[in-house]
Amino acid sequence: MAEEQGRISRFLSAIGGPFKRKESPTPTMPLWTSGIQEPVMAQGITIPALYAVSNESLILRTVLAKLRQEMFRRGYYWEKRFARKCVVCDEEYQSEVENCAECGGEVRKPDIDELTYPKWLLKQENSMEQSFIHVMNEVEADLNIVDDAFIILVKEYFIDPKSKEVAFFRVKEIMRGDPIFMRIVADKRGVRGGRYKTCLIHRDEIKTHAEDDTCEVCGADLHDVHYVNMAGSGKTQYFVAGEVLHVSKYKPSKLYGRSPVNTMWRQAMTLTAMDNYIYTAYQKRRMPKGIVSVTTDNLESMKSFWKSVDEKMERDPHYVPKVGIESSSGRGGVNWIKFMDTLEEMQYIAVRDEIRNRIAAFYGVSSVFMVDAGKSGGLNNDGMQILVTNRAVEFGQKVYTEVLFPRMLNEMSVNDWKLTLYPNEEEDEITRLRRDSEELNVAQRMAQLGFMPELIEDTANRDIRFTYKRPQPQPQQQAPPGGAPPMMPPGMPPGMPPGMPPGMPPGGAPPMMPPRQGGPQMPPQLAQQIMPPSQPGGQGVGLRNRGPAAPQRRNSMGSGAPFSNVQQRGPEPSMQQNLSNALLNARRPRGQ
Repeated sequence: MAEEQGRISRFLSAIGGPFKRKESPTPTMPLWTSGIQEPVMAQGITIPALYAVSNESLILRTVLAKLRQEMFRRGYYWEKRFARKCVVCDEEYQSEVENCAECGGEVRKPDIDELTYPKWLLKQENSMEQSFIHVMNEVEADLNIVDDAFIILVKEYFIDPKSKEVAFFRVKEIMRGDPIFMRIVADKRGVRGGRYKTCLIHRDEIKTHAEDDTCEVCGADLHDVHYVNMAGSGKTQYFVAGEVLHVSKYKPSKLYGRSPVNTMWRQAMTLTAMDNYIYTAYQKRRMPKGIVSVTTDNLESMKSFWKSVDEKMERDPHYVPKVGIESSSGRGGVNWIKFMDTLEEMQYIAVRDEIRNRIAAFYGVSSVFMVDAGKSGGLNNDGMQILVTNRAVEFGQKVYTEVLFPRMLNEMSVNDWKLTLYPNEEEDEITRLRRDSEELNVAQRMAQLGFMPELIEDTANRDIRFTYKRPQPQPQQQAPPGGAPPMMPPGMPPGMPPGMPPGMPPGGAPPMMPPRQGGPQMPPQLAQQIMPPSQPGGQGVGLRNRGPAAPQRRNSMGSGAPFSNVQQRGPEPSMQQNLSNALLNARRPRGQ
């Protein structure tokens, strides 16, 4: 990709050299100021609060965990970007071709040497003892919570001591940048940079664009700052282009994304409050369900009575107290005053399920993946729920395979290969075998048409795939001196007179005369050559062969007929007899 962009840039520079260039205005955003951009805080909710509620809410954390597990469950693999690529016009082909079909130039294979260092790097752990998949899991969590993920590529620069310029660099390790502290540096248009400059050797040297472009310490050129890390205890870290990769998943924009948890903040907090309610309801210091109000003229007698009842209940939980209420006025009663409703009266389960479904529907995680098969509705509905989650996972994987990974490989100078995540659901074995069978049938038909199929050897792909080549044109045979021989049908041996059917002896065909009784008969070998061969499988495709077996060749009982090996109608007539009978019938007038 970088090679192609370089060629196009040189082409545009060549044709635009003698001309002046003027661009149309780029739209600016009046709410932005040039410099460090701050993410939008809707409803006053900070980024740490988003992470806190995502960790405290059981349902929200379950949804995020299941989605993250399905995303990287089967790992990643390396894939060829093309099978052949033209070295002249950069046209890419997914099949093996000899020359470029566009310009006729030479084509090349993907460079296998490009993968030597990237494969080794992704197998190593960073300085925090994290593997590449663990870093990607953190990135996925950042995307699902705040919709902003930062990948820091720690580079090691090799400086030329004489010219003070970077000779080359390598990506030393890959780690995650915390969205709480990472910020984007951009101008009012949203373009990265345009505010600060720093030296690659002395990162403490920070200047604005209005100042000099060289470092005061080493005299090297300064580079534009694109990202900053504001977590360093009062000391900000500055990153230039290519050292930090930023990506958004659900709502990408010029700068930051929009947090999904911020959208469902009230639902998440409601679930947290419901969990707290259940927690306090089952504690000893919970609010009583109600009180018993007794109207009596002798309050001290009632207190002593209930005190004795409580003591007996502690010794015997099955004790049934007997209560007698005495009133001098003849009036009294017992009233129940309820303080709190039951869970059924508050519809606790229904409200909780509704909020859970709304949160899971946003992320595309079905109830089956949350181990809730009570409302799945049968196997067909289960399959549909799995399909919905698979599509959500496929959408999330495209963020990596089409956006993040290509940018990361571009910094490693990998242009001929792709880093791809395996699909979360492995394809059914029967379906794969059927597809391979169809591919083999297509290869056989292409071979019948004259093409040469060749199996593609790809260890990452288990499917059978072929590439097809046109056969090389055969040189025409030169005619012998003295004139060209007459056209002969295929399969005719040399020396055969023209017009003779294949298989006839060079001496010619026997005369078509009716055989005499007792005369010489046609040799069996010649009769087999003249008779058309049997068509294998002809009965199944609508073609007739020699017909049913003769009675003397039967070896099984017939339907409704006795078993017999005797030829009841005599021997079959030979071919000469058939031809003689046909000539006699032609001479005899019809009806005589």
